[in-house]
Amino acid sequence: MPEAPQAVRALIGASAGDILRWVLVSAGAAAFITTMLLALLADGQARSALLGGGIAFVANGYSVWRVFSAPTDVSGAMTLANLYRAEFGKLVITGVLCALAFGLVEDLAIGGFLAGLLVTLVAATIGAIFAQRNDVGERPAE
Repeated sequence: MPEAPQAVRALIGASAGDILRWVLVSAGAAAFITTMLLALLADGQARSALLGGGIAFVANGYSVWRVFSAPTDVSGAMTLANLYRAEFGKLVITGVLCALAFGLVEDLAIGGFLAGLLVTLVAATIGAIFAQRNDVGERPAE
């Protein structure tokens, strides 16, 4: 299919370190903000929000490390398999740590826990998206 006249292609130039930094900073900031808001607005929710945010932070950190520690010169099938391993590992880490939290932590506030967990998971995804934007490292192809 012919390209549009004067179409500009972009090569993603964000390094693994940039993406990891964006994901961890956005996830950490989201967990912190959620915890502070719940500490101010609701009684007994902050500790649970911090625990949920910490679980999501660890799971996202593993996932990003798993994806970007792989060599870049592998086939598409190997890249896809690595992405599946990263997401499955993230799911397992989240599930195991949540089970431990519900089993071992007394007086766990479910609302605060889920708020911290979900906000941090979503913030890490948004951080990865921002890391791929033009202002982080895209440059036009030559």
